[in-house]
Amino acid sequence: MRRIKLYIVFLMSSIALISCEDIITEEPLDFLVPGSFPESESDAIAATTAAYTRLHNSIISFYYGFTPSDIAFQGQHNKRPVSWFLDLNANNGDATVMWQQNYQGVALANSVIEFVPAVSMNENLKSRLIGEAKFLRAFYYFELVRVYGGVPILTTVAQPDDLVGITRNTVAEVYNLIEQDLTDAIAVLPLSYGSTDAGRATKGAATAMLARVHLTQNEWADANNRAEEVIASGQYGLVADYEALWSQNAEYVLLPGLDGGSVNENVFDIQFQQDERPDFKQSWVASRDTEVGGVNAIGGGWENMLPTSDYLDMFEPGDNRKDISYVTELNGNVLESPRSPGAGPITGKYLNIGGDSPRGNNGSQNTYVIRYSDVLLMRAEAENELNGPTNAYPFINKVRERAGLPPLSGLTQDEFRTALRKERATELGFEGIRKFDLLRWGIFVETIQNAQEPWLDVPGANIQSHHVLMPVPAREVEISEGSIEQNPGY
Repeated sequence: MRRIKLYIVFLMSSIALISCEDIITEEPLDFLVPGSFPESESDAIAATTAAYTRLHNSIISFYYGFTPSDIAFQGQHNKRPVSWFLDLNANNGDATVMWQQNYQGVALANSVIEFVPAVSMNENLKSRLIGEAKFLRAFYYFELVRVYGGVPILTTVAQPDDLVGITRNTVAEVYNLIEQDLTDAIAVLPLSYGSTDAGRATKGAATAMLARVHLTQNEWADANNRAEEVIASGQYGLVADYEALWSQNAEYVLLPGLDGGSVNENVFDIQFQQDERPDFKQSWVASRDTEVGGVNAIGGGWENMLPTSDYLDMFEPGDNRKDISYVTELNGNVLESPRSPGAGPITGKYLNIGGDSPRGNNGSQNTYVIRYSDVLLMRAEAENELNGPTNAYPFINKVRERAGLPPLSGLTQDEFRTALRKERATELGFEGIRKFDLLRWGIFVETIQNAQEPWLDVPGANIQSHHVLMPVPAREVEISEGSIEQNPGY
């Protein structure tokens, strides 16, 4: 794997930001060279846009976010160590890619934060761009700290020698930076953008992300307050038809709301476009069943993320989310895996119904990072942990109402906690969240060990306590000349 380089020469690489209708656009950044960047307002905009590009290389992070878990497993054709826990070590390619891509994102964000303040330009726009970069830096560090634990903090554009002797900051120090960056971003980001800037970070996105950061640290009061800010903003609502969310045709358009009117449920997403900024999800979550046409047809793919039988059991009778979440038949064919006997069903969330048909690892459908329903469930969880379920019911029951389920009532705090954890699975399944939920609840290892899904028998037998973190890539330890310490167990 190529050595990560967290210094300005990194910016000399070809960062192509090809235009398309619903994607943040700029021309290739050929001017990003030492001593000449950034000089103008257009340079500053382009540099900020460049900081989003690492989001589009996020398939491994997306995969890691819920595979394996109680809702997803990987077929046996490719027993990735990160999901089968077989020979997972510091040379693992997935561990290396996640580290490199997130630090590349940090480097791009740092270049904006460090150099844009000196650019002569509109001051309001300058503040917004720096706010976007801080949101993105927080995003990348949040990915890193949840996957590896404490990691080195770099807040300026570094030189190669800066990496020799570098050490890991504590988890608390990383979270302090994340919280400060998001707080700074909230102060300057707008509530919304015009169509030409669709996809940039908003005040709501930064606030919701900060709520998730607090929730991850069991900071219930702060999480509750930030979730309430998003709810009170009036910018978001629940779409009436859950299945309508799962197509590129739903991107950046208002849809009929559960309570009437037209609403936006997307708080923040990652943008993709076939042939220009292609997405891998459609083929990664899809079946190898030859009856659905192989990898280059709707529903055909690599079986990297398949739903478990445990996931199916979580859906209550009448839950209208099940049909799009757990698909057993496609185009008149019962899905059966030729490579993983007994497997077959897939999630339907990335079939992109009505949108571009997939062509291998070349999809158009955006990836939700935070939906409004997640904010409601975060508020419900925080309220219950703080005060019990009395004031938490309205938030979880609104999500259940959309699912066609009866409201909850009369639960103890522990019973509500169990119901909330199930509700997050059925509402947010296959959105890159479940594994991080299990990790923050402290039940990831036992969940894999106790799963009833037969395809989790081997992972359940192999998983150990240290697998709650990934190994620090061996190459990064080498670059530091041994000053970066490895995680225990590796």
